[in-house]
Amino acid sequence: MRIRIDHIAKIEGHASFTADIVKGDVRAARIKIEEGARLFEGIMRDRKDIEVPELGSRICGVCPVVHNLTGFKALEEAYQVKVEEPALSLRKLMMMGQLINSHSLHLFFFSLSDFFGFKSDLELINEYPEKTHDAMKIRDVGNKIVEVVGGRSVHPLTPSIGGLRKAPDLEKLKELLEEAKKVMPLTIRLAELFIKLKYPKFLRKTIFVSLTHPEEYAIYGGKIKAGELVLEPEEFIKQIKEFQGVDKVVKRTHFIKQPYMVGALARLHNNREKLNPQAKELLEKSGLKFPCYNPFYNILAQAIELIHCFEEAIQILEQVIHEFDADKIKELEIKNRTGKGVGAMEAPRGTLFYDVEIEDGIVKTINIITPTAQNIANLEADLEEFEKVEGFKNLNQKEREDKIKMLIRAYDPCVTCSVH
Repeated sequence: MRIRIDHIAKIEGHASFTADIVKGDVRAARIKIEEGARLFEGIMRDRKDIEVPELGSRICGVCPVVHNLTGFKALEEAYQVKVEEPALSLRKLMMMGQLINSHSLHLFFFSLSDFFGFKSDLELINEYPEKTHDAMKIRDVGNKIVEVVGGRSVHPLTPSIGGLRKAPDLEKLKELLEEAKKVMPLTIRLAELFIKLKYPKFLRKTIFVSLTHPEEYAIYGGKIKAGELVLEPEEFIKQIKEFQGVDKVVKRTHFIKQPYMVGALARLHNNREKLNPQAKELLEKSGLKFPCYNPFYNILAQAIELIHCFEEAIQILEQVIHEFDADKIKELEIKNRTGKGVGAMEAPRGTLFYDVEIEDGIVKTINIITPTAQNIANLEADLEEFEKVEGFKNLNQKEREDKIKMLIRAYDPCVTCSVH
């Protein structure tokens, strides 16, 4: 017997699922990416260094900011350039906007209908128009943050090597601060909804991988925490094994010969003590215990991060407005444009890596490792174990497929990034 799901709705991109059922057990669970390879790394080779972040932001329309900034971070590591204030805080603010935008989209419009049995988001929207309106307001704040700081809400224009090309408008920053404060209660209300949901019971032990930083909830920078190990990004990617089957478009990754998980749940495991106060209070209220090896709780982890990102955005805006000096925002002149560097940042779906080698301003080699490419092997391992959940074998074919799709959506996969 075989389970075949030709189209998994409510994820970014197109993917299908196949698994063989042998004597009631799921064997060889496979996520098939139904998109062609886009070959961005090949496109970037032999081009100017400054084109890396510009082209990288075109990999994904949902998370262009993190691709753009990770590309710049890789170049800055290669040239040993340090980003100073206030450009550093403004970049971090852009990342808060990126996560607010993506998390609110996934939480309300991709995941929530699974818990209420709605067949489509239209049913959810019709049943809860007020909550839909709140979710749109939350997402709008994320978009506006990126637009004000980055120059536009998709494919930012202002980042440059070492900082930003242009200072944001002070009055627009003030408007953003007021809007973020106004929408914050709606965000808490949405997150509290996800505390009340009943998550499927399932666990499979894995390694959680994310950035970690001694002073903050790591999104923009830090070292890599993988289980009990803490490594520099360049050390970590040397220990990643990328592999690709002959019939597979997307590479899978292993660390120490094992699949691992990146994303919001991994970040909570590694950094939860650094959450902002209201996010930490929500986590305590949820009763979530660690270690938590249930991937369905990645959804709740995103809800908690949504609160954290709003708190962080408000703090950064208050600081930047108080110390605003447009003259400190300027491009750096880079003379020596030769070197190797690894940029690592936390995309909404997990850790993103750009590994570059530049010679006289020209890209010689580049390797991009996206969160979904890292998660696929772990997701497939979860899907093979999922059939052992109590009661799963008693479900009919349609009910099994719905549970499988729910687990896949909990990972919030981005197919577009995976086929970069």
